Amino acid sequence: MAMFESPAQRAVPAQPFSQFTGKVTAKKVRVRALPNLESTVIKELPRSEMVVVVGENENFWAIEPPSNTKAYVFRSYIIDNVIEANRVNVRLAPDTESPVIAQLNAGDRVDPVIYAKNNKWAEISAPKSTRFYIAKEFVQNVGGPEVKAQADKRRYSAEQLLDTTSLLSKAELEKPFADINIEKLSRNYQTLVSDFSDLEECAEAAKSALAQMQEAYLQKKIAFLEGKSEAAKIHTETIVVQEEKASLLPESDPLNDRMKMWEPIEQALYLNLAAVKDFRNMDEYYEDQLITSVPVTGILEPYSIPVKNKPGDFIVRDRDLPVAYVYSTHVDLRKYVGKKVTIHGTPRPNNNFAFPAYFALSVD
Repeated sequence: MAMFESPAQRAVPAQPFSQFTGKVTAKKVRVRALPNLESTVIKELPRSEMVVVVGENENFWAIEPPSNTKAYVFRSYIIDNVIEANRVNVRLAPDTESPVIAQLNAGDRVDPVIYAKNNKWAEISAPKSTRFYIAKEFVQNVGGPEVKAQADKRRYSAEQLLDTTSLLSKAELEKPFADINIEKLSRNYQTLVSDFSDLEECAEAAKSALAQMQEAYLQKKIAFLEGKSEAAKIHTETIVVQEEKASLLPESDPLNDRMKMWEPIEQALYLNLAAVKDFRNMDEYYEDQLITSVPVTGILEPYSIPVKNKPGDFIVRDRDLPVAYVYSTHVDLRKYVGKKVTIHGTPRPNNNFAFPAYFALSVD
């Protein structure tokens, strides 16, 4: 006679959990030591980070330790990279009050690094048997566990390219300006920004490094141009010149030598401001300068004294008193010598001379 089977006896055995790769769908998603909101926060993961999901507990997925998660054990339990005791606690921080995240047994191999701030502890990679927890609502199933392995290889390639480009960039910027070539390095950074945009931390680091490299290159270019300008000014000012009125060139000459002498300085100022404003060329730069220009009125006279670092080729006088130095690469100021004019100018460095200096944009 057959015996009666209870519902419990007829129950189907629980299916083993099917592991998968989870993709983080929000910024700064917290990984916890236990499956509850009061548990210790292990770390925060950026959007698109991959994790291997190995189980579940109500509203949380159980995951393997995220990449580069560090843990700590007492050094006295390690001899020749082998654990020498059973049930050795692995902690989240080098502190006996820190949460235990796993245990190791005799014979387990580790790759320890002596913790610099307390040599009684060794830093190791979190054991793969460690389980952390992440809220289900922030994880998307994107395939089997192999997807995480593929993503790790891709991340490693991106990080290697970023590190290599950063080192080459530093070496390149230490060269004399004339020998610097950042074109290939810029392409590397742009590749990281465009082709690895899903790796947000890596892409943002590349974007920041590119901006820093371009700024450093710009500063070296400005210094190079200013050096050339200074050399040109010193050379010019050591020559005894005739009185400015007597040395006027014909009106058909649109840009005389003295005007050309200021071009490197103007280009350096343009490049410096173009780093923060979206100027396509120097014409747009001067249009912007004209908006904030100030009027300077008086009699225009040449300033032909051969001194170093003089702030202009001309002096504006009002009632026989100097009020400003001026120069221009736009306006041939020689035409206005001896006349009362109103110059629309934008401020320039006066090199510690007695009066302010201006670049003449136009003359009335």
